[in-house]
Amino acid sequence: MAFILLFGLSLVFSLLLSSLHLLLPWLFGPMIAAVVLKKYTSLNYKWPKWLSDIGLYILGAQIGVSFTKTILNDIKNDWFNIIILSLMVIGCAVGIAFIFKRIVKCSTETALLASIPGALNQMIVMAEENKSANVLVVTLAQTSRLVFVILFVPLISSFVHQTSSNNIKYINHVQDVFHVLNIWQMLFIVLCMFIAIFIFKKLHFPVPDMLGPIFVMLVWNLMTGLNFTVPMPLINMAQLLFGVRIGLQMYDLSNQINKQLFIGIFIQNMLLIIATYLICMLMNIWTDHAFNDLFLSAAPGGMAQIIIVGLETHANVAMISSYHIFRIFFILLVISPLISWYLVYRAKGTH
Repeated sequence: MAFILLFGLSLVFSLLLSSLHLLLPWLFGPMIAAVVLKKYTSLNYKWPKWLSDIGLYILGAQIGVSFTKTILNDIKNDWFNIIILSLMVIGCAVGIAFIFKRIVKCSTETALLASIPGALNQMIVMAEENKSANVLVVTLAQTSRLVFVILFVPLISSFVHQTSSNNIKYINHVQDVFHVLNIWQMLFIVLCMFIAIFIFKKLHFPVPDMLGPIFVMLVWNLMTGLNFTVPMPLINMAQLLFGVRIGLQMYDLSNQINKQLFIGIFIQNMLLIIATYLICMLMNIWTDHAFNDLFLSAAPGGMAQIIIVGLETHANVAMISSYHIFRIFFILLVISPLISWYLVYRAKGTH
């Protein structure tokens, strides 16, 4: 009963927000529904993880189909900007960590692990392994960032967005999947996605539920040339399935954050978003990318949430996801080991 009520009210709120032409109605609708039901009813609401995972699979597929040969060639020539943008965002995050430390009055270890954007699980694991880090503060700061990104990034993006030329070409020339593929081809792609997700999970890849479908669709596009797009009703449903999970997480977080920590997290995330905006203004001087594409490529937070904003504002999804995927792996392969070494060095210095 609780599940049916949650799904039904999410659908109602989404349709209502959509009729009012508000931004991201299929994401904000279920978030509002989840918070309202948790707050004003006594039922125990649980949202199966596999349902929100299906939402990630659909979003991952939409990202993957955006990687056409033309767009891949554009990204190949953009590596310098990808590296520079990632370094600048991470550098700002490290600087903001010390402001966060003063506000929350936490250890340097806690502040650093709470501030690095884009590798939530890795930062939480490192906090658990470090005796000087406060796992609760790191977890709340990292998960709260997703909420701040969902609330503020779409607002900024809606003011500055312009449809990128690559995306205009893509929208005008590509039909949805039901017009391009037969049922056996669709089933084959779905099977390959599940196999890719399984392999990526075994290899401990970050966000395997999105990277698996992205990889499969990228290979499909390159090998077959049968380009298509995921129908909007499916993308809307993916947002709803994912949005309910975020709404439930938001409500649980609100009961754990005290006033001082809330102020620290708020200032931390607003400074990071403002810094990202300024970095993109600077980079916009020497690149020909649409500002919205740059801003969403640099924005801190989860890739799934940023991609939803990109889809809503008709941004270059392939470009945005390539920047975020690079940043995730750069943090995991370079930044995380450096932070780990620094924290070990600090621990030895205190003895």
